[in-house]
Amino acid sequence: MKHNLLILIVFVLLVGCQSEPPEEPGLIEPDDVVLVLVDGEPITLPMLEFMMSARGVGEEDYEGMREILEELIRLQAVANAAKSEGLDREPRVRAQRMIRDLEALRLRYFDQVYQDYPVTDEDIEAVYQAQLERTGNLQYRIETIVYPDQAEALERLVRIEDGSTTFDELKASAEATGLPIDAPIWVDRSQVPEEVSALLDGVDVGDVLGLPLETPQGWRVVRVNDTRQVDVPDIDDVREGIARQLVRQRLEALVEDLYDASEIEPMLPLEEVSD
Repeated sequence: MKHNLLILIVFVLLVGCQSEPPEEPGLIEPDDVVLVLVDGEPITLPMLEFMMSARGVGEEDYEGMREILEELIRLQAVANAAKSEGLDREPRVRAQRMIRDLEALRLRYFDQVYQDYPVTDEDIEAVYQAQLERTGNLQYRIETIVYPDQAEALERLVRIEDGSTTFDELKASAEATGLPIDAPIWVDRSQVPEEVSALLDGVDVGDVLGLPLETPQGWRVVRVNDTRQVDVPDIDDVREGIARQLVRQRLEALVEDLYDASEIEPMLPLEEVSD
């Protein structure tokens, strides 16, 4: 009997007939189409359409629609049982439902913002050209010796400058004392700080840069072992990546703006919050 009822509901959906939703607060709107009540709780057309979209089920797939509707009914039946035992009022469950609602609204808001302010070809072109300028036309194969503090790295650079030592001698000393020495890697100017990038202008193979490179591991004395031309990708090869980058940056900035504009009122004393 239930099987026949579900087939009938799917057919009614396809011909566009509607039923009235119950009078209740919550997520049900007055113009929502209610397909079936499960112990008085509604399964709506938007719920079915959402599941169909998520599963890739088209409107012509009657069997797929019926299976999803059956799944929704079973889901509602379990939820009804949980509510009857008061599980919906548990703090953890209420928190999960509230956070899920916040996340759904965030995703929808982000989607609306993207529709209203899409990334344009001009935006992508501007980022592409700026990246080319930062990268330059050369890559540099650098080798580094890592010192624990800036003063020690600068002292080594002074000794190289005045000819009292060489990079290879410092490297041998570092190996003997256990200081880190990184194997040569290729970098471009966009991958180093601006002050170091400026030193790469006109550098010759074998030169040691006049400033140490600050990294989380320490201060690096840098030697340029080789150079080569940058293999510049075509804009069409990086268009999608740039678009994703712009969307991410815009949404991060939007979130920060909304956060800064929000009126935030602590409801507990700070000492209670920190306990």
